[in-house]
Amino acid sequence: MRVSLIEDHSIVRSGLRLLLESGGHEVLAEYERAEEALADSMRPDVYLLDLNLPGMGGLDALPALSERARVLVLSMHEEPLYVSEAFKRGARGYLSKRAVDVTLLDALAALARNERYLPAELAAELAGFVAEPGPEILSQRERAVISGVAAGKNLKQIAAELGINHKTASTYRQRALAKLGIAGRDLPR
Repeated sequence: MRVSLIEDHSIVRSGLRLLLESGGHEVLAEYERAEEALADSMRPDVYLLDLNLPGMGGLDALPALSERARVLVLSMHEEPLYVSEAFKRGARGYLSKRAVDVTLLDALAALARNERYLPAELAAELAGFVAEPGPEILSQRERAVISGVAAGKNLKQIAAELGINHKTASTYRQRALAKLGIAGRDLPR
């Protein structure tokens, strides 16, 4: 498969390139920012996308990228909220950066067969998240703040977009995370 990498860390891109090429895949391009990939006319079979990027976050770029090619998210975020949001926005697969290398190759093989890919451990967490009362128990503001967090925005950005102060955005975030049963220590502040 022809793969383009969207990852802001050079050393990670280099490792991914070696792994992909050793697995028989062609790396068409490497980008540090989603905007670079969107501006490029190259059309890979798959974008391998990190969610935490400078500028436009991976979740924000997903809808446009998924219109051009299949998107496999490779992220440090394993929380069901991120996984769910990525699939809603057009991802065809989702992997944790803690995954072993053969898992990445398995994921690409699934995408080549036009299947979705989600490792069993993330699927189990997502199933539990979906089965529990989730976003429908959130207020409109809590949903808006959590959507911003899932898109990789910090609370200052979210507050400005919603026309509220930072402290109010923080309160909405804390309430939503408590309702969803998610530990918020690794999420943007």
